[in-house]
Amino acid sequence: MTSADWTAYQKALRSGQFIKLARMSFLNPDGSIAFRLDNDPYNKKSGPWIRDGSVSCNYQNGARWSANILLDNTDQVYDYNVNKVWFGTEIALEMGALLPNGTEVYFPMGVYRVSNPQENVAGNKRTVSYGLRDKWAGLDGTLNGVLESSYIVNDGTNIFSPMASLLASDRGDGQPYDREIPVFTDYYNGKTQQLPDGSSAPVTRAPYTLKVDSDDGTVASVILGLAEMLVACVGYDATGRLRVDPSQNDVLDADKPVAWRFSLDEAQVTELAYESRISDVVNDYIVVGEMLDDYSLSTARAQNLDPASDTNINLIGRRTKRESKPEFATDRICEDYAVWMLKRAAVLHKAVTVTCNQIFHLGVNELIEIVRADRNNEVERHLVQGFTIPLTSTQPMTITATSVHDFPTVTVTKWGG
Repeated sequence: MTSADWTAYQKALRSGQFIKLARMSFLNPDGSIAFRLDNDPYNKKSGPWIRDGSVSCNYQNGARWSANILLDNTDQVYDYNVNKVWFGTEIALEMGALLPNGTEVYFPMGVYRVSNPQENVAGNKRTVSYGLRDKWAGLDGTLNGVLESSYIVNDGTNIFSPMASLLASDRGDGQPYDREIPVFTDYYNGKTQQLPDGSSAPVTRAPYTLKVDSDDGTVASVILGLAEMLVACVGYDATGRLRVDPSQNDVLDADKPVAWRFSLDEAQVTELAYESRISDVVNDYIVVGEMLDDYSLSTARAQNLDPASDTNINLIGRRTKRESKPEFATDRICEDYAVWMLKRAAVLHKAVTVTCNQIFHLGVNELIEIVRADRNNEVERHLVQGFTIPLTSTQPMTITATSVHDFPTVTVTKWGG
């Protein structure tokens, strides 16, 4: 997108002067586009089109994207059979805007797998509805991914190697679990940790043996187990690529670039709803790891002692959660996990829901700002945890976020209880 188009796009969103665009691409096994369908904004009666739907995304490990799509199927192009759309077919969604200057702007909104479509026939009208989940469904056993035998990753193995190997392996029909090359963070490159025997090793080497049993094990189970060794975040992005990102540099969110600034003066926000679940607050997180050969424990304790936080221990007392992670063999893993979980607790228990004009480039784990004209133009800064956006209409979207000011500065110690 050129800078001129980007400026025109932002202006169109703020003014509401644009035509909503949506399209879905049915993909071949090699990722090429078999055919496309859009919402046909110029002439909806010219043939099949997307009639309705929505897309949702939530920032979590594992499945993140989901969508519900309703298609007109009068000419039966989208019947669910082996010659047209079949089990596991991938669908890429995009949304965007037709700008006043005639430019079409699209942004990716996830890549999905077909599982259980429904068809409705009423007279000479036929519709097909799809409930879609992102490509994680091909790893967690929903569609594919069940292990046929136990899977073992020995300690000392490069953590990213078995991830890449599993994704590239044959799922049984001659196709890999994922043809896209995963995106692995370089955050851990050059970082080391102390092992129980006193030696040091790269953080990217498995510090313990991971075994996933075949009874209920999946490719997703292995990937999640490996990501946990790094205390990393894993899931599919908007373009359909698996990403492994560090949680460790995700604790200070205030420095991230701002994806969008709302202004109540411009009537971009139709509603703000704040929620505080005080009874669920955690400000003291203890992680107990492996019993070592000298009978000591790998442990860590993360506490909210931040005087700027309204849920710090000195203000409301300890609200402790203790978690046993017997596979955690180093203090580093325990510390990173405790800090991450304390932050996640803050994210989940104090949130704001923003109902607003649609923004097509917005992603989870990005910052938005809201200029509160009702509070002397005070600027609130929030981290996006999820959103739901209509596929074809221009009705408002909803964003779930949490204030970055609610994230405390964490104090980390070794737990000795």
